[in-house]
Amino acid sequence: MRYQIQRFERRFLLGGILALMPILWHIMIVVIPAAHNLNTTSVDTTAITEWIGFTQHLKYVYIYYLALPFVCSLGVNQTTVEDYRSGFIAHFVFHRSVSRYWASSQIMSFLSGFLIAAVPIAIDLLATFISLPALTPDWMINQLITLPKLTYFSTLYYEHPFLLIFIYIGMSGVLGGLAAMVSSTVGLFTKRSIVAISSPLIICLGMAFLTTLSPRYFFDPTTVTIAFSPDYLPPIERLVQVTIGVVVMVWLLGIWRIRKIAKL
Repeated sequence: MRYQIQRFERRFLLGGILALMPILWHIMIVVIPAAHNLNTTSVDTTAITEWIGFTQHLKYVYIYYLALPFVCSLGVNQTTVEDYRSGFIAHFVFHRSVSRYWASSQIMSFLSGFLIAAVPIAIDLLATFISLPALTPDWMINQLITLPKLTYFSTLYYEHPFLLIFIYIGMSGVLGGLAAMVSSTVGLFTKRSIVAISSPLIICLGMAFLTTLSPRYFFDPTTVTIAFSPDYLPPIERLVQVTIGVVVMVWLLGIWRIRKIAKL
């Protein structure tokens, strides 16, 4: 774990910077002008309605969320490919253990992916909170109306909107963490960094395509994390099941592959 922590900071920067770019554009082009043009007679633009997850300026939303699987793979998970290429994995597990290496690698990969996804939209929330009125949305005043089929826990939008936002920040972080874990696992099977980095994005694009063909059985992992989703949402239980399934799959695949690499 200490070895992974030492590599955390330098590996975190590129993904974090790329994830932050659409957020900064959203703040400069949408949030700040909205703050200067507030209607003093009726406030229908608030910190909640202009947050990146709820804003109706959809190009910033799509750029950020659709790129999430890729930018979250530009973190600590890249070290797996380097360790495989350099022979470090075999050296490490000879002196320690397979499970210890893989557990530390996956924990740090998840944390880096989680932070790359969650921190930028938390910054966006802070910017909207500072710039715009932090009023609880009203279904008669605000133009955006949440629907159960498009927003999980939609009643919170009118009761505890910041709690709802924190839930979605956490969901985005989990998506980023899972993308990094998948990328790390693919890194055990290839010595090409680009293959490992792009694999979560390819998987998500494949899921999006399958969703258009059979939405009853598939869902797009990126759009379900958008607070005002452009697609109908699967049951929350299915998200939990898929999340657990991905974690179990990458753990078992990783252990099996590391044993083969180390010839144990």
